[in-house]
Amino acid sequence: MFQKILVPLDGSELAEQALPPAVALSQAENGEVILLSVPVLKHMFVRERAGYGFLWPEDSLRHSRQELMPYLQGLQEVNARSGLVLRAEVRDGDAAGVIIDTAVAENVDLIAMSTHGRSGLSRWVLGSVAEKVLRQAPCPVLVIRDTKPFSHMLITVDGSELSEYALEPGLEVARRLGSRVTLLSVEQVEELDPQFIAELEQAEKGLGQHARDDFYHRTETYLQDIAERYRPQIGRDIKIAPRSSAPVAQTILDFIEVNDVGLVVMSTHGRSGLKRWVYGSVTEKVLHGAHSAMLVVRPPAHALA
Repeated sequence: MFQKILVPLDGSELAEQALPPAVALSQAENGEVILLSVPVLKHMFVRERAGYGFLWPEDSLRHSRQELMPYLQGLQEVNARSGLVLRAEVRDGDAAGVIIDTAVAENVDLIAMSTHGRSGLSRWVLGSVAEKVLRQAPCPVLVIRDTKPFSHMLITVDGSELSEYALEPGLEVARRLGSRVTLLSVEQVEELDPQFIAELEQAEKGLGQHARDDFYHRTETYLQDIAERYRPQIGRDIKIAPRSSAPVAQTILDFIEVNDVGLVVMSTHGRSGLKRWVYGSVTEKVLHGAHSAMLVVRPPAHALA
């Protein structure tokens, strides 16, 4: 599933934090990691005998390009692993556009990138390059914030088929990295009509209680069914965390903080009742509010039609 992974790098140690998980994931499948850098206007002045000289943009880009390839080749040597192909690419253009175009052209399975690497005089912060990549990427995006291990993974679902597209990629990461997994779903707070329960009891004794149990334990049952179905895939038990508090995003953020979650896996288009977990809503709030890494999965186009 993650045989070919694209890692955008801008020359900073912060951006390089995306390399270890990318290498670990791809190596497990004897895959390939593409190290991608985009030349930027970096050196505008150079020291000369008479002081400083100005570099024209094309000259600055040429200097940047000349620096990047040896830099990437050094990372190739440091991260070399048996059965793993590490390929270095330097491509010109707008950083976000180059990343997306490369992902499409190379048919990559995953983009792994830091949200805080530096690119020239600016930052690859969430809201800039990373934000654009998350919105347009043709594949899952692994957003790395620090070197915290993925020992505890949280996968959020909401009962919809669209949200469940996060399950397969998330559980595959857990299998390869040995992460323990918790499934979380936040249900809307609702109450059954007591009159309806009473009418069911009159129709058949015990039917009202059965309906009440099904209703108030529906999220727990839903998560337990998923956990049992996918347990063989990772070879260990999957914990469940049904929740019934609101708002949804804050409930997820609170769980992440309290339970020391290292990686959160979410779909960008799951549904919750009549509302969508679209990018710009729950998923975006968790992206901006969580301190953990995130694997953001976009369902295929046919599923959104």
